[in-house]
Amino acid sequence: MKSKKFVLAGLALLAITGLLALAGCKNDTVPEPTRYTVKFETAHGTAPADITVVSGTKLTDKDLAIEPEVGDNIFEYWYGKDDDAQKPVEEGYTVTKDVTLVAKWRDRGTVASVTFTPPDGTKFYLDELIEVSLTSEDGATIQYHLGDGSWKDYDAGGKIQVTVDTTITARAAKEGLKPSTVTSATYTVRKLEGITVTTLPARTVYKVGDEVVHKKDGEIGVTAHYDNETTRPVTGTITTDTSTLTQSAGVKPVTVSYKEGGIEVSDQFEIRVLPTILTEGNWTYVEFGEWPQTIKDASVDVYKNTSKQMGMFTYYLGSDENYYVKVTAKPYEDPSEVTYTYSDGKSVEKDEEVYFKVEPIKWRVLNKDYASTGKVLLLAESILTGGIPYYVDTSTRPITGAGTEEGYPDTVYPNNWQYSTVRAWLNGRYESDDPQDKEYAGKGFLQTAFTESAQNLIADTTVDNTAASTTDAGINLPQATDYACANTTDKIFLLSQQEATNSEYGFGAYDDVDSARIRVTTDYAKATGAGQAFSEGDGGVWWLRSPRNGNSGSEAGFILINGGAIDSLDVNVTYGGVVPALSISLGGN
Repeated sequence: MKSKKFVLAGLALLAITGLLALAGCKNDTVPEPTRYTVKFETAHGTAPADITVVSGTKLTDKDLAIEPEVGDNIFEYWYGKDDDAQKPVEEGYTVTKDVTLVAKWRDRGTVASVTFTPPDGTKFYLDELIEVSLTSEDGATIQYHLGDGSWKDYDAGGKIQVTVDTTITARAAKEGLKPSTVTSATYTVRKLEGITVTTLPARTVYKVGDEVVHKKDGEIGVTAHYDNETTRPVTGTITTDTSTLTQSAGVKPVTVSYKEGGIEVSDQFEIRVLPTILTEGNWTYVEFGEWPQTIKDASVDVYKNTSKQMGMFTYYLGSDENYYVKVTAKPYEDPSEVTYTYSDGKSVEKDEEVYFKVEPIKWRVLNKDYASTGKVLLLAESILTGGIPYYVDTSTRPITGAGTEEGYPDTVYPNNWQYSTVRAWLNGRYESDDPQDKEYAGKGFLQTAFTESAQNLIADTTVDNTAASTTDAGINLPQATDYACANTTDKIFLLSQQEATNSEYGFGAYDDVDSARIRVTTDYAKATGAGQAFSEGDGGVWWLRSPRNGNSGSEAGFILINGGAIDSLDVNVTYGGVVPALSISLGGN
């Protein structure tokens, strides 16, 4: 029994000893695993800590984690330091050796640069569809939005159309990269400031009664002006009712309007409406302006509550739709004590209130190229008023530097046209401080007989007041050298003695019985004191502007009542009638 237990124990000991021997042999043949170190380098931000891993280990996102953006630098990938090609090291990279990984960065600006065409700040016209193109580099995609809108991709082959003030914000994006910084451009609408009519109608000159070609709501070319000093051609619209413009002569404004962006502006062009030309016998006439002339017919009622002011007159509307002027009659007290009568046969009674019809003024054409100006010289066919002296008295007056006689530089004679009362009355302006001249300022014959548009049709005439103008055309009379004044510029004037005897104007010599010079007083002229002859075929007295030669300088030229001869008259008489003259263009006629 004992020997059996011993054997078993021995076998067990032998088995254990064998196992230990075998175990010692296995540790000698299996090597330890190889380990490698991965280092990280970066030019921006903080690099990950170095790590040591068993050979064959695959790196994870956690191992490669780094800040994605540092300032304007965008992380792209890791690459091996010894890899000249800088190929990307991505997740799942297997470590097979010691390696240093370097962070590859990209400046945000290199993603793409976005440029706008046209550039920021460009202004455009309100109705213009401006095409804004965006360009980028490096194959990036452009994203943009208008105003506060959402981002959307921009089709490089398309355009962004802008019609109102708009800010476009854009950025460049590329797959795998962060978008570039945003940039923007603002496009604003040009502000309309005004227009200029540039395409005038083919016709701008008409006769009274003609139909105007360009009518209300018609289109016409204009140039628009904007706040950035740019211009462009656009189409304006005529807003003036032109159907009534040719009812009377004058320079008539036509308004053209243009509207854009809630702003409406306008400009004007002018049409000239010329008086109608009439032919009677050997004379040519025009009707131009209006003046009270014929006594009111008894059948006409005057509406005293319906009136308007025209220069020196208050016009009252009559039941016949004509206007009338009320006058307190102051007829000339003829030494022969003959009573004057109106055209209706009634006597001209002193201090009687009488109404006179405002009627077109009839003018005779004396010359078609007056003073080589291309203008027509017109002379009123009737004596239009009395009561206006050449000058208010026969005394000289001092006006510094205005004297015309040698040795008398400050002495102005009463027959001086430049400083005359009748000139102030005709033109509604004065050149001296005389109270009687100031009375007519802005309300003379010019401002009363003609509308503002008609006044613009009348030429500013250089009136010859030299000594040569004071004698007759045949130079038979002495010149009034001492009393001749400087030439003046007038719209309305009186004929000179030289003109009133000029055969080219149809007149005879100064001492001729000349019917061409005879002018008949109107009813209004009689009521205001103009002298009138009573023999058949005779007319009234009317002033010339020329002074007469003499010792006192107190006489001015005038047309005699009988036969139309020329003589002189004291300047302060009021029965000398006024026969105005003017110069005007009649469109080549």
